[in-house]
Amino acid sequence: MPLFTINPDKCNKDGLCAADCPAGCIVFEKGALPVPHEKKQAYCLECGHCVAVCPTDAIELARFPVSAVRQDKALKVSFAQAEQFLTGRRSVRSFKDKPVDREQIASLIKVAEFAPSGHNARPTRWAVAATPEAVATIASATAEWMRGEVEAESPVAAKLHLAGIVRAFDNGQDMICRHAPVLAVAYGPKQGVTPLQDGVIATTYLELAASAAGLGACWCGYVMAAASLESTFDSVLGVPDDCTVYGALMLGHPARRYTAIPPRPEPSVTWL
Repeated sequence: MPLFTINPDKCNKDGLCAADCPAGCIVFEKGALPVPHEKKQAYCLECGHCVAVCPTDAIELARFPVSAVRQDKALKVSFAQAEQFLTGRRSVRSFKDKPVDREQIASLIKVAEFAPSGHNARPTRWAVAATPEAVATIASATAEWMRGEVEAESPVAAKLHLAGIVRAFDNGQDMICRHAPVLAVAYGPKQGVTPLQDGVIATTYLELAASAAGLGACWCGYVMAAASLESTFDSVLGVPDDCTVYGALMLGHPARRYTAIPPRPEPSVTWL
């Protein structure tokens, strides 16, 4: 099967697709239609650069036989808007007692699928506890793992102050998942090109998308710690044996709104 198809009625034969292909999979000769490279086409990343750069929507990837979506120039974000959005982002740990629509969660995860990925491997998968009850089950399992660490007087118990977290949990205060209505867990293969980095970036994309959608989000470090340090904990999250957790995000409608941007120290930069 060819890598792509070209609509000869749309192609203006400018060679942009070949020039922009990061793997050199496309051959272009002036005056002719682009064609797959005889040998290099095997290295196609399916990244879509050829589709994105084509000004006439003339190219279509074989794996994704759908038309490209043109970017809306009216939605272009200015640097000032991006700066305020990014600097104004807050980790939200207090949520309203209000469910989050499952379709909205799915749409946010769909956006996260566009996160950068090494070799465009996109190995990140998601396990989503989409109800407060499901999140509470995970929080309880995490608390039991913590309890075992505290009883064993392990170094991690002291480092992460687990005794206090367990006491609070026993008293009805969930400092693990913060009574969030949704917990999205990013996982991927233990081996691969860059599965850890891909999972972290995808989770970050999800956090930013959630913020733009008016939801609050916060990384759930205790669940990630349990998944990392307890070999049987992945089963609680529905993560396959050959995979591991790379990110976990609490999601919900924020109980409070943040209207100011707190200061940060000047960045440390070494100019080379």
